[in-house]
Amino acid sequence: MPRRNHEITLAQAGPGMILSDDLLDEHGNILLPAGAVLTETSIAGLRRREVDTVPVQGEEVGEDDAAARERHRARLAHLFRNHRDDDLATEILRQFVVKFRLGSP
Repeated sequence: MPRRNHEITLAQAGPGMILSDDLLDEHGNILLPAGAVLTETSIAGLRRREVDTVPVQGEEVGEDDAAARERHRARLAHLFRNHRDDDLATEILRQFVVKFRLGSP
């Protein structure tokens, strides 16, 4: 299932949170890679480097998030509005994108 990713302040960050994107310094160097799990030590190091925000993975988008799923469904319907039923390649692409975005066939 897709996840919601968002930026939080370093004060809100806690051990066990997972970075959704590479955390870069002001020069573009990677401080922590995407997928890194925050620890007390890494958070303390980020404080020393005066990092303000961190990109973290949020909760999975589930069935209870019907509004987001409906927005994705409407956007996909718009993107594939000119789709012809006899166009197999486009149908395969549409099915793949729907499965990726909505987690369903």
